[in-house]
Amino acid sequence: MKTIRIIPLVIGFLVSSQFLLPCFANAQNETKSVFEQAMYHIERGEWAEAETLLSYQLSQTPTQHRVRLELALTQMQLAKLTEAKTHLLALQQVSNLPDNVRFNIDFLLNEINQQQSKEQVKPVHEWGLVGSIASGYDDNVRFSFGDYFLDDDPYLDSFYFVLPDGKEYFISDKGYLYSLDGEIVMPGELGIDLSPFLEKPNTTFIESAALIKYNYFGQNVNWKNNFLVRNIDNADFSDYDKLLYKLDSELVWPLASDKEIAVQFEQRNQYRGGQPQIKSSALTLGYRFFFDSGEWHFYGQYMDRSFETIEVQFGDFSYTNYGFDNKSWALGVEWNKLFYNNRLLAKVQFEFKNNDASDGLNYQGGILKTALVYQITDDLSAVGYVHFFQQDYNQSDIEKMYGLDANSDIASIDKSLRIGSKLDYQLNEHLSAFLSADWGERSSDIYWGVHSSTVRVKLGVNFEF
Repeated sequence: MKTIRIIPLVIGFLVSSQFLLPCFANAQNETKSVFEQAMYHIERGEWAEAETLLSYQLSQTPTQHRVRLELALTQMQLAKLTEAKTHLLALQQVSNLPDNVRFNIDFLLNEINQQQSKEQVKPVHEWGLVGSIASGYDDNVRFSFGDYFLDDDPYLDSFYFVLPDGKEYFISDKGYLYSLDGEIVMPGELGIDLSPFLEKPNTTFIESAALIKYNYFGQNVNWKNNFLVRNIDNADFSDYDKLLYKLDSELVWPLASDKEIAVQFEQRNQYRGGQPQIKSSALTLGYRFFFDSGEWHFYGQYMDRSFETIEVQFGDFSYTNYGFDNKSWALGVEWNKLFYNNRLLAKVQFEFKNNDASDGLNYQGGILKTALVYQITDDLSAVGYVHFFQQDYNQSDIEKMYGLDANSDIASIDKSLRIGSKLDYQLNEHLSAFLSADWGERSSDIYWGVHSSTVRVKLGVNFEF
C-alpha cells in the first residue's frame, strides 16, 4: 500500500466531496473471503502474509474492529510495536466494545509500552533537500508581490514620487498628484506623463526555491531545522524582483504519546529589486496535543521586524517606500484533522495580532486561514485554500499623522482576501508537477482608500531528495 502524500500548503481552501461506497453485499462477501484467508495464515504462523491481507481489508472497511484487532496482534508478532499501538489506541476509543475486549486491549497496550521503554532509542539524523522551479503569469504584479498581510512584505498601493524640485507627491489611482501637506495637482501641470505608472503592469515571472532540512530525533527531544531560499524574477517589472532567506529552528519535547511542547526561532531577510527590505526575527512557544477531534496547536509569538527604506529611480524622478520598525505579539490556534479514510486533510488557523510600529501606524488584527487537501489517487492530490486578514488602526493617531482635523471621521480598516487552489501530480519518488491559481483582493482605508485585485497562475515542478 502506497503512503498517502500530503503536499505543503501555500495558503487555505474550501472543497466538498461525497463518495459512494461499493455495494454492501459485495463488500460483505469480500470481507468474509479476505478475513478467512488472513486467519488461515495466522493459524499457520505466516504473519507477514496475514498482515498484508488484514491491512488491505482494513483499508477497505475501516470500521471492522475485529480486523483491526487481529492486525494489531499480528504486528506484535512481527515486532512492529508502533504500528500495533496505533491500532490499539484507535480501538480504545470505540465506545461500544465489550468490557472483556477493552480489558485485553488495555493489557496489550501496557505490554507494548513496557517493551518500548526497555528498548534503547538511538538518535536519528535526517537530511533532505526540496526544490522547485515554476513559471507563471500575474495580471497585477505591483499589487501582488507587496501583500504584506500574506507575504510579510509592506507596501503602498501606489508611489511617492520625488520631483526635480525636491517635493514629494503621492500618485492617486485616479490620476492626480497630491503632496503630504495636502496640495493637489494634475500631472500635466508639472509637465510629466505618469500614465505608465497608472496602468496595471502585467508580467510573467520565474519562481525558484530550495529548502534544506535537517532533523534530529532523540529519546527526549526532537530538533527540526529548515533553511529556505526563494527568488521571484519578473520579466517586465524588475524592481519588484524578490529574494527571501528564511531560517527556522524548532525544539520539540514530547510529554506523552499525544502531547508535546515546542519553542521555535525564526530569522528572515528579504530583498526587493536587489535592495535589503526586511529583517525580522521571531520566537514562538507552542503546545500541541491530539484528540479524536483532531490535532490542536496553541501558540504565542513575538516578532521584531525592521523595514528598510527603498528608493527606485524612474528617469528623472523616483518613488520611495519608507522604512520603519515594527514589533508584534500574536496568539493563535491551529486545528488539523483527517477524514475519508485519511484521504482528506482539513486545516484551520486563527491568529490575533497586535502591532506597534515606529511610524505610528499601530494596529490590531486577525488572520483566518482554512485549507483542504484531498488525495484523489496515490499520485494526484488537490488543494484549496482561503486566507483572510483584517487589521484595525483605531489605536493610531491617524488625524495627527495625516494633518487632519481632530474631529475628522476617518475610516481605519485594512483587509485582504486570497482564494487559491493547486493540483499536484507525483511523477516518481523524487519528482512532482503542479499547477496553481489564486485570486486576491485588498481594500485599505489607511492607504488613501486603495482597492486592488490580482490573479496569478503558476506551473512548475518540485523535486525532493
